[in-house]
Amino acid sequence: METDDLRLQRRSVIRAITGSLAAPALAGLPLVALATDDFPNKQIRLVIPFPPGGGFDSVARPYAERLSAILKQPVVVDNRAGAGGNIGTAEVARAPKDGYTILFANEILATNPNMYVDAQFDPIKDFAPISMVATTPLVLAIYPGLPAQNLKELIALSAKEPITFGTPGIGTSPHLFGELLNLKTPLKMRHIPYRGTGPAINDAMGGQTNAVLTSASSLTQQIKGGKLRGIAILSDKRSPLLPDVPTLAEAGIPGFTHDIWYAVLAPAGTPPAVIAKLRDASMTTMRDPMLASRLRELGIDPVVADDKAVTAMIKDDLKRWKDVIVEANIQKE
Repeated sequence: METDDLRLQRRSVIRAITGSLAAPALAGLPLVALATDDFPNKQIRLVIPFPPGGGFDSVARPYAERLSAILKQPVVVDNRAGAGGNIGTAEVARAPKDGYTILFANEILATNPNMYVDAQFDPIKDFAPISMVATTPLVLAIYPGLPAQNLKELIALSAKEPITFGTPGIGTSPHLFGELLNLKTPLKMRHIPYRGTGPAINDAMGGQTNAVLTSASSLTQQIKGGKLRGIAILSDKRSPLLPDVPTLAEAGIPGFTHDIWYAVLAPAGTPPAVIAKLRDASMTTMRDPMLASRLRELGIDPVVADDKAVTAMIKDDLKRWKDVIVEANIQKE
C-alpha cells in the first residue's frame, strides 16, 4: 500500500529540479570525451515501444518537436511496438551508446521485468536515465448503466459479485493497481485484459465490462460526454479537466494513489557529457510554457526532474509491483 508519506516522498522526488551542464571537454581528455563536444550533429531517434496513436504519442510527439528546436537537430519519433513494450525497449538497450537513439518510456521499465520471465532488458543496468517528462493519474470509470453513482455504491455492488474492469493489458500499471485495490480495500474487481486502451474503453462504454481503469488523459472526453461515469481519480488531487470526479481518498479509500509517469533514457554507457546535454535540453523542454499548456489540456502534468528522479521512480515501482504480483499470485508471461 502506498501511504501518504510514501506518496509525498514520490512527489518530492519527481519535483526535484536539476540540470547543470557538464563542463566542456578540454584538451588532453580521451578522444571519446572530445567527440561529444559537437553533440548532437545529426538526427536523434526517439523510440516509443508502443504503436502510434496511443497515450504515449500524445506526450512524446509534442515533446520531440520542442526538444528538436532546443537541440537544433531533428528528433524523430519511431514507434517500435511488440511484446508489451519489451521489443522497443530492448532495442534501445542494445543501441549504440552515442546519444542518437533514446527511449521514451513509462512504468513498463518497472512492471515488465516483474511480469515477464524474460523482459529482454534490465531497467537499472541497461539504461542511463536522462530526465522525467510528465505524469498522468489513473481514473476508475464505469458503464453509465451500472446501478452505482459513487464508490460507496460500487463497493456494495462488488460485494455481491465482483465487478469486471478492463485495462490496457496484463501487467500494466492499471491492472496491477486494480489488483492492489482488490488486496487492500473492500472494492472487489475481476480483471479483463485488452490489447490496448481503446478496446478497454469501448467495451466499458458498451457495457461489455462494468468498468475501465486507465489514464485520465484517455478517459476525459468519454466522462465529459456522459459515455462513462467517473468514480474516482487515483491521485492526491482532483483534475482540472474532471473537477466533478473525486479523488479515491475523497470517495472513501484513503492512502492509495498512483500516477503513470513518462521518462527519457539512453543506453547505459552513453558518455556522461552526452547525457548531461540531453538532460539539460530535456528539462528545458519541459519548462516550455506552451508545451506545458498543451499537455495540461490533455490531462497530463509536465514534470521537470533529473536523471536521479527517474532512477528513484524505477526502483520504487520495481519493489511496489513485485509485492503486488506476488501477493495477488499473478502469473508471469
